Amino acid sequence: MAAGNGEASAIRVFYALVLAPELRPPIGDIARDTARRVHGRPVPPENLHLTLAFIGDIARSRLPTLLDVGASLHGEAMSLLLDRLGGFRRAGVAWLGASRPPHELGAFAVALARALAAAGVQCDERPFHPHMTIVRRCRVSPDEQQIGPYAWAIDEFALLQSQSGTEGARYRSLSKWPLTVLPPLPGA
Repeated sequence: MAAGNGEASAIRVFYALVLAPELRPPIGDIARDTARRVHGRPVPPENLHLTLAFIGDIARSRLPTLLDVGASLHGEAMSLLLDRLGGFRRAGVAWLGASRPPHELGAFAVALARALAAAGVQCDERPFHPHMTIVRRCRVSPDEQQIGPYAWAIDEFALLQSQSGTEGARYRSLSKWPLTVLPPLPGA
């Protein structure tokens, strides 16, 4: 995009699950330790998230559409057990993921992608592989291994804006929406 007027009218956004505050210290420690081993840059704890749908640069005038899509979605609260550490060599990142991601997570990501397509919003079309990037610019890709596990209770999702600065990207929440907590089954 050309510098000047055009930049002010575009924002860089994505939908995500933001890591729960109580998990930021232990996951931040893993990120720093992994960054030392792979000679990379740890993601700051306040930026830790799991991307549901990456939009990228979009006209600021389309923000109401993105907010409407978020508000229209209904999903179930879920628990994600972070128990795997690995890396994407080509992308130069280290990640945390789940050996067994809940079905609800994949179903929600698919519903979000469909809602965005119906609203005429293009997003990254690669298949959804739930992971949380914890280190960027890795010179060495970490071997996949077990960690933790760390139980993450997920009860909301957010639309985040990526803002570049001298210290790297920072993410700002533009809006959040709750995920439904289902009542227990009778007799359970």
